[in-house]
Amino acid sequence: MNRPSLYPRFDEPRLLSAQMELIDNSFGIAMLGCFLASVLLATGIIISTGTYGIILWTACMGLACAFGHFGRNLLPDRISEAHATRYARSMTALLTGIGGLWGVAGWFYMDLRFPPTAICLLAMIAGMSAAALAIFSPCLPVAVGFFLPAILPVWTVFLATKSIYYLPMFLGVPLYLLVLLVFAHNYSRVARRSIQLRFANSELVEQLRQQTNRTEQALRHAEEANRAKSVFLASASHDLRQPLHALGLFIVSLARTPLTDKQHELLGHIEASSGAAREMLNTLLDFSKLEAGVIKAHPRELRLQPMLRKLENEFAPQADSKQLIYRVRDTVAVTIADPGLLEIILRNLIANAIRYTERGGILIGCRRRTKYLSLEVWDTGIGVPASQQRDIFREFHQLGNPERDRRKGLGLGLAIVDGLAQTMGLQIDVASTQGRGSVFRVRLPLSDEPHVEFRNLTVPLDTFSLCRLRVLVIDDDLTVRTAVSELLDGWECPCMAVESEQEAVVALADFVPDLVIADYRLRSNRTGQEALGAIHAYLGRPLPAIILTGDTAPDRLREAQATGAILLHKPVEAETLRLAMMQLATASATHDPALPPKQQPRQEG
Repeated sequence: MNRPSLYPRFDEPRLLSAQMELIDNSFGIAMLGCFLASVLLATGIIISTGTYGIILWTACMGLACAFGHFGRNLLPDRISEAHATRYARSMTALLTGIGGLWGVAGWFYMDLRFPPTAICLLAMIAGMSAAALAIFSPCLPVAVGFFLPAILPVWTVFLATKSIYYLPMFLGVPLYLLVLLVFAHNYSRVARRSIQLRFANSELVEQLRQQTNRTEQALRHAEEANRAKSVFLASASHDLRQPLHALGLFIVSLARTPLTDKQHELLGHIEASSGAAREMLNTLLDFSKLEAGVIKAHPRELRLQPMLRKLENEFAPQADSKQLIYRVRDTVAVTIADPGLLEIILRNLIANAIRYTERGGILIGCRRRTKYLSLEVWDTGIGVPASQQRDIFREFHQLGNPERDRRKGLGLGLAIVDGLAQTMGLQIDVASTQGRGSVFRVRLPLSDEPHVEFRNLTVPLDTFSLCRLRVLVIDDDLTVRTAVSELLDGWECPCMAVESEQEAVVALADFVPDLVIADYRLRSNRTGQEALGAIHAYLGRPLPAIILTGDTAPDRLREAQATGAILLHKPVEAETLRLAMMQLATASATHDPALPPKQQPRQEG
């Protein structure tokens, strides 16, 4: 008879092996980040309180992280099926110890009488927990082993005060732990399903290789299995985007509070990590949508200059940070293309140029040829060998990154460029000299019209204030509601946040909003589209609205767009949300003279 195990329950060895491989790929940088975070924390506490005893704690953290990173080499076949369970148990024990060290720091060094120290400790523990969620969630017991000992001691510190002033923290800390556990469970489930689909695809491919006479039916099954994987990833995007969406908004709100220079520095690191995770997730989901075939091109006449300027505002600061020159040649060219898809192509090409250029600069321009426009991105980077100039458009193919450093991207940018170009029927050309640089050219059709008419708002966006704009927020996720409310409060927008369509209608009796921000998926299988319809029916008129969604399924995107609302995809950056709100508010004020004076835009001059 088998004796019950004292260890947490892990998946079967084959699945666990793949899970531990995902964790192992990022484990080294995770241990380095954990140690550096402990050094930053110790430095801040020593400077602010003069408590040198924390140096011993930092040394223990360094030893634990070093043992974790180098000690795993004692199991050379650690991610094999035979050793995966032993490796998972060892890692769970190690992370329980490291989480316990963070908990010890919270217990001994979080002095509530000194707010800067307390805020610093809370931010570091919350940040490390969020990082653990992203890295260790493929194997749920490993992630839980870190969360519990890291967070529970902090809770006991607040409980020990027995003060009603800390009631929000009495409730907030266990709520944060619960949210982490729920997200970890969801991500673990997504990762497990994705791995199972990968196994299924691998087995199907192996069977096809062994068959000497492949039938049309077997080929169709393989394509359907691969498509099912991509559709699954697209459908699962909602659960993956939610925590990143809330985290980004919380970061913006936290940045407005009084912080020390050290706390601003730590907040900058958290924001950079959040942005990197958001960029990686968006890249993966864009690629999954391409594979699933849900992206359709909607070409129209398009003036290129506004798009080039928009991208310059986005990427020039990145180039400046690397001491690169970023130049755009002005153009009056008009083409016929899908503006959204073309912008994604350019964004990936420019991001690649900056990533692989260390000296010199980037030049973006457009040349008129006899029968087409050539939109070009030049760089003085490492160049692409002639033998790899087609391979670089394959997924996960990267130059100069044998160690698979995720800070250099996922190797999907040019694969997305190639896929979108095929969707729009465009041709991508590349010319490169190794060590001197590259040029990527997108061939665009010429427009028959010499110019394009654009409808401009009579009031510039940057002259319009959101102050006193009444906003109704509908979202069934408490964390997201809290994050959006905090953000709107910082913009001086009166806000009412509810979790359902029914609560929204009830709230209209006392709070008539100027604008609605609604999540697409609500409780009881209701949608933001239906909530806007109920509000319209109650008030007898439609309201300007923004729908936030993490879904990428084409049917749901079409349904959301049918409302006439602005559609934003999670995770939404605060500036993107602000601009969308300003666009709706400005348009309403410009075209509706009956609006009250508080909604009229400010005119300058």
